[in-house]
Amino acid sequence: MKQVVNSYSARTSAKIGYMGFDGARTLWRAPRFPNYVWLAMIILTISALSYSAYSRAREQEREAGDSYRETSARVESAKSMNRQIKEHTTRIRQNPEVAAQAAQNQLRLIRRNEVVVSLR
Repeated sequence: MKQVVNSYSARTSAKIGYMGFDGARTLWRAPRFPNYVWLAMIILTISALSYSAYSRAREQEREAGDSYRETSARVESAKSMNRQIKEHTTRIRQNPEVAAQAAQNQLRLIRRNEVVVSLR
């Protein structure tokens, strides 16, 4: 029987475990930058992110303004159309001649003395 303590695999795994920490440190050496360089990189990153957020917010504000103007134009158009319909309704209610004309136009009614001629 082999003794585990003196075996080659036990010594190798122990060395790998010990060398793994130092090996990782020696294989990848981080460049040494002064603290002000790290600070400058952090400030530049925050500035870039802030500018990105600001420009996105400005674009959304512009789109919201365009949407508001379009909606306002639609509302004004609907208000003017309602005003015209209201005026026309009051004219129909107050004047019987206008009511008769509206009935002829909308319902295609004719008076007693009118003759309908079909043109084809």
